Parts: sequence; structure tokens; C-alpha cells
Amino acid sequence: MSQKEPPGGIFGLSYDRETEFFEALKLISTAIIVLVGAWPIYWMTQLAFTEYETVENSITVFPTPDIFTLDNFTVITEPEMYTYMFNTVVVAIGTIVTVVIVSLLAGYGLARLEFPQKENFARILLIGYLFSPIVIGIPLYQIWRSIGLLGTRVGLIIALSAVSMPFAVWLMWKYIMTIPEAHEEAAWVDGASRWRGFRDVVVPQCRPAIIAAALFAFALAWNDFTFAQILLPQTDTTTFAPGILRAMGQAQFLPDAYLMAISLAMTLPPLLFAYFMQSYLLKGFQVRAL
Repeated sequence: MSQKEPPGGIFGLSYDRETEFFEALKLISTAIIVLVGAWPIYWMTQLAFTEYETVENSITVFPTPDIFTLDNFTVITEPEMYTYMFNTVVVAIGTIVTVVIVSLLAGYGLARLEFPQKENFARILLIGYLFSPIVIGIPLYQIWRSIGLLGTRVGLIIALSAVSMPFAVWLMWKYIMTIPEAHEEAAWVDGASRWRGFRDVVVPQCRPAIIAAALFAFALAWNDFTFAQILLPQTDTTTFAPGILRAMGQAQFLPDAYLMAISLAMTLPPLLFAYFMQSYLLKGFQVRAL
């Protein structure tokens, strides 16, 4: 301990030592988070490219050339998998379109219009996140069965859109508030209606928020398991995640390498979407008070 650096921080350390200590803790915690997050992805990837006989009989950490193969991905070409993929893509696109349109309109109304209990209305939207999907899914099963939406992709799209909507509405609300109303007023002076001002002035400037909301809805719909398992009981209309589980239950032997190949194929689209849209995402999520 030097005279210029008297103890002053926690643990009796000098301020400089304390700073170094916390920097080391940050590096360690970052390494742990990266390891916990990246290791399962690496493990899935290397098993997907390893011969399934080797995966079944030994433990590998890297697919060397003698055991490297792409044959595991042939399981994706089976007709059943095509059905799961098609249903997943339809549900994801339907959810994105529904969430973006409704959240844009709702966000614009919250940002530009005045009505009683507006703040409380926006807060109530977030209450849905307090319930787990299984708690919401069971009542939806009974409701959807009574109105004929059970087992339909439309029913799943509505359910997933409702789950994604609160966050998307808040995102649009706060983002539209950052757009000066003078832009719309200039359009109104030129004779544009409120709808045209919304369509031609507000919506183009909301592109980052639209992409952020679309990615959130896409990730939720693409990775959903609970709602699809409950609301799509038939195999021909179900999506990828519950479909794979049913395939595992029906097949007498489905190699782990095949499962890893399917999982990798399921993981790539959200990662690529997030990677190529990251600049818009950062702008969309950089909304103050969100």
C-alpha cells in the first residue's frame, strides 16, 4: 500500500486495486457468459457435421476430415420435415405481418392521440407477460376449439401475435414520439389527410422500430413450442419444434447427429436475420424511456 493510494474501497483495497479487481471480475463474468452461451451452439454444430455412428459410439469435440459429413442434413429433406418447415414459415410470416401492422397503428394512436387513461392502457398491455405460456395456452385451447380455430395456423398466428404485441406496441409508441409532429403538420398543410401523413411520413421513419418489432415477433414465432404443441394437435399443421418432438416419439431410433442437424437448421434463420439487421435493430432499441 502506497501513501498516495490509501485504502478507500471495499475489501480494504486502494482505489486503483479495486478498479483492477472489478475489471478482472468483469472479464471473468463475460468469459462465463460467452462460454455458457456459445458452448451449446458449438456442440450442436460439431455434432451436426459428424458421422452419426461416431456420435453414438464416442465423444468428439471437432469433426475431423475422417468423420466429417453432410449426410446428417438429409433428414431435413423428408416430407414430414418439409411440412414442419412450411408451417413454421407460414406462422412466422403471419405473426410478423400482424404484429407490425397492429403495433404501428396502436403505437401511433398512443403517441399522437389523447384519450382517457392512455398511460394505464399501455401499462395494462404488459400484464400479459406476467403469465407463463402454458397458463394462457390452456384457456386458448378451449376457446379456439369452440370457435373453430383449434388446429389451424391462423389460430396460432393470433395467439403468438397477442404475446408479441405488448412489447411491439410500446416500442412503436416510444419510437413514434421521437418523430417531430412538425413533419406531419407540413404534410397536412399540403392537403394530406392524417392517414396519408401516417403512411407517407411516419411509417418510413419507423423502419428501425419496424425491423426490431419484426425480429422480436419472428424469434418468438420461430422458436415457439408451448402454443404450437397445445393449439396444433394435428401433425400436418404443426410447426418445427413440436413436430420434432413428435418425430422423436414416433421413431424407434433417431440419431443424435440427425437431431443436431435439425436443430442447427432451425437455429440459423434467426441468427442470420439478427446479423444482417443488426444496424436497424440497434437503432430500433435505442429508444429512450423504453
